[in-house]
Amino acid sequence: MTDLVFRPLRDEGEFKLFSAITAPLPVTGVGVRAKPFEDLLEEYRPDWLWLAQRGDEVVGRAAFWGPAGAEHPWALDHFDFDTVETGAALLVAAYAALVGPDYVHPWGSKRPEYSLFLPPDWRERPDAFAEASVRIEAAERAGLTLLVERLAERWEPEWGLPPRSARLTFEPVGPGDEPLRGLLEQIVSGSLDAYDLRDVRELGVEGAAGHALESLNDMDPGRSRWRYGYDAAGDLVGMVLPVDNGRFATIGYIGVDRRHRGRGYAFDLLAEALHLFAAEGRPYVLDNTDVGNHPMAATFARAGYRVTGRRMIFT
Repeated sequence: MTDLVFRPLRDEGEFKLFSAITAPLPVTGVGVRAKPFEDLLEEYRPDWLWLAQRGDEVVGRAAFWGPAGAEHPWALDHFDFDTVETGAALLVAAYAALVGPDYVHPWGSKRPEYSLFLPPDWRERPDAFAEASVRIEAAERAGLTLLVERLAERWEPEWGLPPRSARLTFEPVGPGDEPLRGLLEQIVSGSLDAYDLRDVRELGVEGAAGHALESLNDMDPGRSRWRYGYDAAGDLVGMVLPVDNGRFATIGYIGVDRRHRGRGYAFDLLAEALHLFAAEGRPYVLDNTDVGNHPMAATFARAGYRVTGRRMIFT
C-alpha cells in the first residue's frame, strides 16, 4: 500500500485538491460550518491548508484559519479523513509544522483550537453521534483535549429586538485601560466562562484580567461599539463589547461586575449591543455560551436568540 504523505498546499492553484477529498464527508451536520469551504477561499492561506494523500488520492484534510494579518493560525476547521488513524496523524504533522516556540494565540491556547460544530441534538442521533465520535477520537489521539462544549446562538432582527434598558445608561469605552482593567478583575472573579476559569487558574485574577484586556484590544482597537453600563447611582455595573470579527457580528465580550450580579444586568447590556448592530443593518448576530453557563444561556434566550447547534472546543 502507498504510504501516506502529509503536506500543506503549495499555492492557491491547489485549492481544488482540498475539495477533492475521497473520504466520506458528514451528512448529519457534524463539522459543517455556516458556509462551505469553497465560498471562503479568500479567507484561507494555502500553507495553512493540510492534506493527507495516498498517491494522488486525498484521504484527509485539515483547514487552519486566522484573520487577515495574523501571524499564526487561530483555529482548525474542515477536518475530515478516511480513518481515525489518518486524521490523528494528519493533525500531528500539521501542528508540528504550524506551532513553533513563537506561537501566540489571542485566547491563551498553546496551539490552534479545534472547533467541532455539531447539531443541537447530536447525542440523541446515532448517525450524528458516530460522525462526531470519530472526529473526537482523532483529535484526542493527536493530543488535543476538550476545553468546553458551547451552545451556538443566533439572533436576527426579524425575531424581535429587545427593548433598550430603562435602568442603565451607556457610555463609550474610552481609549485608556482604566476603569476597564478593574472591571475585568471583578468580572473574571467567579466567572462561569471556561476561558476565564482557565486563565484565573493559571494566571490568577489580575493575570487573567490582563490577558483578557490584551485579547480585547487586539480584537477591536477602535472600540467604536464598546459600551460601559452605569446604574442610576452612577456605579459601573458592566460592559458589552460588540465587534465584527471579519466574518460576522458578535459579542466579543460581555460581563457584569460580581458585586452587581443577580439583577439581570447582562440582559440590559446585551440588548444595547443588539440595538447597535440593528442600527448598522446587520442581518444576524452569532454568539456562543458554555453549556454550563445557565445564566448567560437564559439571557440569550430572553433577548430572542435561538440555539442553532453546539460546538466542542479542543485545545
